[in-house]
Amino acid sequence: MAFDLDRSRRDTPGCENVLHFNNAGASLMPNPVLNSMISHLRRETEIGGYEAAEEAQIRIEQVYQNAAELVGCDQHEIAILENATRAWDMAFYSLHFEPGDNILTSMAE
Repeated sequence: MAFDLDRSRRDTPGCENVLHFNNAGASLMPNPVLNSMISHLRRETEIGGYEAAEEAQIRIEQVYQNAAELVGCDQHEIAILENATRAWDMAFYSLHFEPGDNILTSMAE
């Protein structure tokens, strides 16, 4: 399935007003994401946060399964975090360095 750029722009109202390049912290939110978040928050007000999270668990697990299929790995190999900085931080600190180890990075890192 090909990526539908026009649909993505239609789904993201901010694209009409701004060229947004500050995506490192947060990109423009598309309507499907906004609607899902609002729906979940409304559900929390109706039944409580823990209960809403439990209710959403099947959908959350499906996200992990879909991501695993997309990149060709097992579901348990997928980690979804709140941002790239946190993901880099967790990956970096999971490595065990010894005195004398060398760390090579790019200027952007």
